[in-house]
Amino acid sequence: MFKDLSGRVLVSGAGVAGIFRVLLAVAPLLAYADSAPPAPPEVKKTVDAFAGHWTLTGTDREPGNTTAAAVNGTMDCKSAALNAAVSCLIAADVSGSRVEAATVIGYSPDEHLVRWMEISSTGEYHDHHGRWNGNRIEFEPLTYAVAGERMTEYFSLSFVSDHQMIWKATTKMREGESRLELSATRAGAKAP
Repeated sequence: MFKDLSGRVLVSGAGVAGIFRVLLAVAPLLAYADSAPPAPPEVKKTVDAFAGHWTLTGTDREPGNTTAAAVNGTMDCKSAALNAAVSCLIAADVSGSRVEAATVIGYSPDEHLVRWMEISSTGEYHDHHGRWNGNRIEFEPLTYAVAGERMTEYFSLSFVSDHQMIWKATTKMREGESRLELSATRAGAKAP
């Protein structure tokens, strides 16, 4: 039992035992964290590449449309999981329609892949797998379904500089192809 100077009981015997049980349970995890090998440089490269506030501008051409729709949006990415990934919120206006997506992006050292996991307000659930190729991430084709319709997306990102990236996504579906092309500028970039 622990008492303060006035004699008030701070922690009883059962409380002290509980604290020790928690410390004993956590100790192996802390020991593993201290002995875990350092993360490969691709983990930091991926987090650093995406972290920050991005302004998105570009076009979206849907099947059957003769002109591309303007896209304006933002992507806000914050470091997550003790700098092992970024958690992002993407919000965009596509011809007057608001679209949002919650995204987690990180590098998997075991798979040697960048993983882009996303759920969007359009009903899409994505788990992209890609590889760094210099300053470009090339994702494998992703087949998914929305409202029962199967689609395949081809997606790549190019990092032109520390403050600019280019998105290219082509989605093939029964009606034809959808093409999204975006330029993203990170806040703090100097004007050209």
